[in-house]
Amino acid sequence: MTTTPRFTIIRVDRLIDGSGAPPLESAAVLLENSTIKSVGSQSEVRAPDGATVTELDYGDATVLPGLVDAHTHMMAPGDGTLGDDVAKDDDDMLLLRAAKNARHALHSGVTTARENGAKHRVGFSLKEGIRRGLASGPSMVISGRPLTMTGGHMWYCGSEADGEAEVRKEVRSLIKEGADFIKIMATGGSTRSSFDNLASYTVAELRTAHDEAHRFNKLTAAHCANAAGVANALDAGIDMIIHCVFEDEFGRYEWRQDLADQLAAADAWVNPTLHVMRAGIESTEARLKEHGSTPRQVAALDANKRNLEHRMEATGRLAKMGVHVTAGSDSPWSHYAPGLFVSEIEILAESGLTNTEAIVSATSGAATSVGAGERAGALEPGRPADVLVVEGNPLTDLSQLWKVRDVFKAGERIERGVL
Repeated sequence: MTTTPRFTIIRVDRLIDGSGAPPLESAAVLLENSTIKSVGSQSEVRAPDGATVTELDYGDATVLPGLVDAHTHMMAPGDGTLGDDVAKDDDDMLLLRAAKNARHALHSGVTTARENGAKHRVGFSLKEGIRRGLASGPSMVISGRPLTMTGGHMWYCGSEADGEAEVRKEVRSLIKEGADFIKIMATGGSTRSSFDNLASYTVAELRTAHDEAHRFNKLTAAHCANAAGVANALDAGIDMIIHCVFEDEFGRYEWRQDLADQLAAADAWVNPTLHVMRAGIESTEARLKEHGSTPRQVAALDANKRNLEHRMEATGRLAKMGVHVTAGSDSPWSHYAPGLFVSEIEILAESGLTNTEAIVSATSGAATSVGAGERAGALEPGRPADVLVVEGNPLTDLSQLWKVRDVFKAGERIERGVL
């Protein structure tokens, strides 16, 4: 049975295709059912003669690819609850929250998101529920459970493994269950039983995970909250370094030119996750302003501000060296509420990326970094019609990305009135 093609023309004052190329003025995009049919000037883009067309003229607005968030944890509430306590919820409650958060993300313009670790099968179920149309959200790229040492960061998600043999077996189990990539904890983190200033897995264990994942054409990403973890992950060939913190075992920051050079030579991706730190700082400032503060609390807050400055400085230096920086929010982890991915794009620009580079890091760059480069992050004929329309010109003012006019996922205009 053949169906009549459904066409939509989007006209705007400017188009950003996601590649980093200069914007196209007085532009249009033609959607045919769920795909992009053509992209060009308003005078060039036309539907076939006799076709039924929905025409949308947004005037002084910008069309760009749907955003790609390279790092989410949809099961978390984003209200500061520690991951150990989030994981105490039953899986059905975590899945319901994840679905709500995914809807927030989609309504904000994120049409593809990578899930970087959820408890048990919550991540798998979220992806399948969205695919079936049972929930509304971005297209999901998932790791399933993050791989961690016994008692390591996010052990409560259910994939503890020690030694090369256990690591290899758990990678195989995750791939069997449908993992799109393997997330591995190269250091501790915020989990109470872990140690964020110490490396966890050895280079041999990390390399085993990486090699086994690549054997099945899956990418790898490593949580690295200290310099030792970054070094180990690079030595193991890991594809993405998450957080990329240049701190020693005592929490002291020092720019590591050797690791920066290795990152550039390895052609690895870095996901710095900066706004999650700022969100925590802002929450602490608000709490101390309301309830008063002790000298110890003020000192801790000042230390966190310095750490953020160091992280931002390092990100800018890495970007200037040509290291690939991808935008991944880490939301809704810690105090980073859902639906605020634009905050990560803005802080990357504050760290030294140009507005164009920041947008690329959240479109084609992010898509490539998560293995979705052929289907997301760019406005090109033949791709899924994942499209974002915002007011004004985000190339001159990134805050325009907050002013969403419309979101299209696979050609469908998203009804954004109710969350």
